[in-house]
Amino acid sequence: MKLWDSPRSSFPYSFDEVVSAFWDRYPNSHAKHILSEDVLERQITDNTIVTKKLIIKQGSSILKRVPRWISRMTDIRVVPVIEESVYDRVSKKLVTYTRNVSHLSLFELHERCVYKPSEEQQLNHPALLTDVLRSVTVSIDCGRMSSVYEQVLLMGFKKSINNTTKGMFEKLEEKFGVRHLATEKMKLIKEKIIKSSTNLVTHVKCDEENEAV
Repeated sequence: MKLWDSPRSSFPYSFDEVVSAFWDRYPNSHAKHILSEDVLERQITDNTIVTKKLIIKQGSSILKRVPRWISRMTDIRVVPVIEESVYDRVSKKLVTYTRNVSHLSLFELHERCVYKPSEEQQLNHPALLTDVLRSVTVSIDCGRMSSVYEQVLLMGFKKSINNTTKGMFEKLEEKFGVRHLATEKMKLIKEKIIKSSTNLVTHVKCDEENEAV
């Protein structure tokens, strides 16, 4: 199994705005691989909203990075995933868990994200930034070559996260507009976040690095 912890990044929008965009992020022009999105369950209390969704995705380009002669993963055309999110109004956190629910004999990919008000708020705009912390685990049971396949999938995840970030920005700007106050600074923040998302996969930890091959 491989574990990837991304460095913290921040959206230049308030926590409530980011949560609103997250729940309404599909469709967007950077997520054309999403075929459908359905709410399976939703529980609402005074302070929390717990949601379970079924999201159907086209066969990921990530899987196609594995050479066909190595694995049957390249033949996967549709990947259904379960996304569970927990919004807590008191703690000001949105925690999401996503996992594939098919092709489990070939691979398992679990993603956890935490959205919360930034720890580095701007002095003049204390509610403007929202942090995102992301971690992913990939597990493939293919004997001694498992670690190699997992590394390939994690490398492919780089492009996926870049498009996810762009899609969120698209929805945020669509719903709340581009910030007119300090617009140039916001532009630099946005470019920095998107650029950093293309390099996240360099922060990879492997449980099998010390395993003899």
